[in-house]
Amino acid sequence: MVFQKGNIEFIMESLETKCDHDYVEYFRKVPNTKLLYTFRVVKLATAFTIDITVKVVKTQRVFYKMENIKGCEFLRNPLLFKMFGEVYNQLVVNGSYFKCPIKPKVYYLKNEGAVSIIPSIHPPGRFQLSMRVRMAESRAPFVMEMLWKYKIVRIK
Repeated sequence: MVFQKGNIEFIMESLETKCDHDYVEYFRKVPNTKLLYTFRVVKLATAFTIDITVKVVKTQRVFYKMENIKGCEFLRNPLLFKMFGEVYNQLVVNGSYFKCPIKPKVYYLKNEGAVSIIPSIHPPGRFQLSMRVRMAESRAPFVMEMLWKYKIVRIK
């Protein structure tokens, strides 16, 4: 997938999804779709945090990092978190916004939000953006992770 934003071209190379198989049973692409992903929450999630990290692929140098975003506060008012609120609105399917506590059931996300998080002053190169959802009750380092690999090219 290729998107243009200002004078940069954003080339989505891949998206990997992972989960802990304890709080989140599965997290995967919906068969026969391009942008739709599904996950199944199996235990009530009363509180969680979100970590977002952007790294340079070649050197693994951290380009941007934001940790311990309080997930329930974010869900109550995504506009407080400016660019992440825009990403969230694009990830949501059919206006089905999440509410805390997150109840056990099957949920869906669209892989359209990553482009809006990329600033127009982003340097060219290959990067990876990871978004991890963590819960204190889980022994795993995260309950869900999305890892986008992308390339930025300057348009002349």
